[in-house]
Amino acid sequence: MEIEKLDLGTKCTIIRAEELHAQMEALLQSEHDVEIDSSNVEQIDTSALQLILSFHTALKQAGRQLSWITPSPQTIASAKLLGLDQSLGLNHH
Repeated sequence: MEIEKLDLGTKCTIIRAEELHAQMEALLQSEHDVEIDSSNVEQIDTSALQLILSFHTALKQAGRQLSWITPSPQTIASAKLLGLDQSLGLNHH
């Protein structure tokens, strides 16, 4: 199966929520597994992590996988702080 990529950029905050949501909707339509690249993330907030969690859940329900490409320390720390690291599959990083 092909893998699509979602690049979170450097700032992944509520300001980008609408854009990220649109990208995620398109990826859901693709029927491929998804890799999230958060290697350059310097700032990520609760709204973005909640959106990613919802996306991850939708992928799982569709029988698809979500994986991470070298998540940034900020991504991991923020997810841990919110207790979402395990749900998002970041507890292995």
